[in-house]
Amino acid sequence: MSALLPAPAPVSGDPEPVDLAAVAALFEPPVIAAQAHTGELDFARLPAPVRELLCGYTAPLRRETFTAGRLAAARATAALTGMPRWLSADGRGAPSWPYGVAGSLSHTNRVALCVTGPDRGVGLGIDIEPLETGEELLSAVHYVCTPRERDRLRGSPDPARAVLRLFCVKEALYKALPPDTQDGVSFQSVDLEWEEPPAGQDPGVPVRLTVVRGPVPGTTGRCAVVGSRMIAAVALPWPKGSLNSATESATSRTECRIQQDGQQT
Repeated sequence: MSALLPAPAPVSGDPEPVDLAAVAALFEPPVIAAQAHTGELDFARLPAPVRELLCGYTAPLRRETFTAGRLAAARATAALTGMPRWLSADGRGAPSWPYGVAGSLSHTNRVALCVTGPDRGVGLGIDIEPLETGEELLSAVHYVCTPRERDRLRGSPDPARAVLRLFCVKEALYKALPPDTQDGVSFQSVDLEWEEPPAGQDPGVPVRLTVVRGPVPGTTGRCAVVGSRMIAAVALPWPKGSLNSATESATSRTECRIQQDGQQT
């Protein structure tokens, strides 16, 4: 039995909402997108088993972004299944999705995004970053980009925006991979290819980036500016047998505990 979602608290600073229709439009097949802002729900109001996942983490910002992510996931799973689910975590600390549900989470310091859909053997990956992160990433371009990608960036009219796209898509790709294939995947083990958008093109028009080296070559990610943020999406068909996974039984047991606690995220 699932409890109702708690009513959110007022959020200070009038945070900019994310256009969820624009987020969902980045994915094929369709997904449900939900958001939550830091400060909407206090960490202490999460179910006890969910709070235990952050045992030892006392930094306020970490607790706020974690709580926002769990609240966004509760909203997305409620829209998908009619019942909010407060996510547990797998052995690696990644969100553990309910049986029959595929999903992905990402957050900035102010907002968390969640996308979910029926588990059809397609892994979902999402990443959200503030646009100003692009300038910061230019100082770490040797970490984020392969030599081949750096060569292409030299001809970009907006290298900060281009490196941010690469960063976001690689993050989303990693999340979309089956957990048993994520080991060893890094920014340097993935080469992406893309076409620079024409001058003057609406930044909200998605740019496609394709994996040419790394896990699952030919996989395409889509990236677009949504408001003041860059958002990337990857939907990746998984090999038969690596479905939502290895942790299904553990997930079911943990969900049971959470539901008995009388709350959710």
